[in-house]
Amino acid sequence: MHDKNLSSLATEQALADLSSNSFGNYQTNTQNLAALGQIHTERDQYWPSSGIPLHREKDSRSLSPKQQPQGLLNDSANRRLSAAMAAEIEVAGDLPESAAINCKAQPAASSINTSAVFGDNWPLKNSIAGAGAGCVSSIVTCPLDVVKTRLQYQGVLAEKYRQAGYTPYTGTINTLRRIVVEEGPRGLYRGLTPMLMGYLPTWGIYFAAYESLKRELSAPAYLSATAVHVLSAMGAGGSTSILTNPIWVLKSRFMTQSSYTEYRYTSMRHAVQMIYRAEGWRGFYKGLGSSLLGVTHVAVQFPLYEQLKSIHVDAGHRLESSQILLASALSKMVASSVTYPHEVIRTRLQNQSKRPYKYTGIIHATRLIYHEEGIWAFYRGLPTNLIRTVPASMVTLLTYELLIRVL
Repeated sequence: MHDKNLSSLATEQALADLSSNSFGNYQTNTQNLAALGQIHTERDQYWPSSGIPLHREKDSRSLSPKQQPQGLLNDSANRRLSAAMAAEIEVAGDLPESAAINCKAQPAASSINTSAVFGDNWPLKNSIAGAGAGCVSSIVTCPLDVVKTRLQYQGVLAEKYRQAGYTPYTGTINTLRRIVVEEGPRGLYRGLTPMLMGYLPTWGIYFAAYESLKRELSAPAYLSATAVHVLSAMGAGGSTSILTNPIWVLKSRFMTQSSYTEYRYTSMRHAVQMIYRAEGWRGFYKGLGSSLLGVTHVAVQFPLYEQLKSIHVDAGHRLESSQILLASALSKMVASSVTYPHEVIRTRLQNQSKRPYKYTGIIHATRLIYHEEGIWAFYRGLPTNLIRTVPASMVTLLTYELLIRVL
């Protein structure tokens, strides 16, 4: 999203299985799970310590001894953990930050209960459940998204604020209060419509692109499994960014518009018409370059995750569940912080609607923001973004798992 979602029905048993087996076999399985976790900026790896009841009890016990899966995760546990991580999407437009789809962990037709709606069509279930979970998470965390986006953008409006005697926003709580006072509760949900519209195509595009890239990249013998997953996730994230960028431009404009901005839209249709008339089709792809830079998030998070994980390995080569969760959460927070400046630049570029544009590109924007506002301008809204990850994670993965049970 750009947020992490926590599946209350699938994660604990899988994590319990994690801590009871050897780290060596575990590493093979978790590479498939962790590397794929992030497309963009906005999905945060945060796991709850509370219990998670089991479901879909049909597991590897139905297999013969020779068919029993080897390694730390059995088929059932692998499936549950993969599904939970799969709901952690963070799209290049500040949606929940990346779709972590683990192909190897997806169940075969014989190992998953057949549902009444979609049967054994696991990719379709993933897409629909992920989109539904993302929609619920968007509704819950939209106020924090609005706050983050306004803090990122307000440097552009500094002169207008000064001339009008308007005090800039300061901090998450202060901004929330002022938006409610000045615009009413509805002001906290500006941009929600394009966010909801963006989830289903995002999941579908990301899943298809990842599957295709993984097949192609698995052929060269010189690429490790880790490299295949990281490169596939980055490629899928880039493809998703290119195809869904117009949605995130609309979202950003709605979230930032006010009496001080050069644009004021009354509906999605009005916004599309006005942007096309005034800026042409290029207007819908503003900020795309900085969005593509956001796919480097996974390249930062996964190596750090592996390093943190290795620090906690005991003499028996075992990891406690709490250590796995800690490594996951810390790596996500560091990756989000390191790559956060591209979000500020993207927001500034997306919201330029009237020529002459203040920023002519990524490099020019970086230089000008630093010259006018200093280094800290690149981290405006970061605390809000980190705060947002906890409820986003809990709501999205819980909703994802509940929907998987129904579909």
